[in-house]
Amino acid sequence: MTSYDPEREWTFTSQGGHTRTVPLHLYWELDGDPITDDWIPAEITAAELWENWLDRYVNQPTRPRPTPCAVTIYWSVQGPGISETAPFQDWTGRGLRREPENFLSFYTWPTDPKTDERLQWTRLPVVDKLWRARRADKGGFIQEHTGWKPSPLQATVDIDQIAQAAGVKRPKLVQQ
Repeated sequence: MTSYDPEREWTFTSQGGHTRTVPLHLYWELDGDPITDDWIPAEITAAELWENWLDRYVNQPTRPRPTPCAVTIYWSVQGPGISETAPFQDWTGRGLRREPENFLSFYTWPTDPKTDERLQWTRLPVVDKLWRARRADKGGFIQEHTGWKPSPLQATVDIDQIAQAAGVKRPKLVQQ
């Protein structure tokens, strides 16, 4: 199934009764990818950030993982004036006492304003995150360096598979 048009608008209502009609998309964040908060592209390349991130977050995990190179993906739903945790994420093994509140905790299920079709969450467009002179997205070095971005609501990624496919430095955990 294909993603919705990124410009497609969705109507939803807040708990307070305010109705909005705006485009929505999924924003992804890998464990440790905010490492980019410390730099700008003029100071460090995507390749250098990749290596730094591998050493800090992949080769020395801060949380238990199902496999040595599995990295958790956190998702949020974003749009103009909207940024909420995405629903239907797998929270197993994340060390939480309970599942966090999400978009549906605060808003009704989005529908198409013309057809009343309910939004299918796994068809929302996934944001491109880049790391270059005019666009320094948090964690953008991963997509910039490897060409990879996750499928909607994908729970984890095996970083070694991504590195192998992209022909870039692999995690030490699997190197011989």
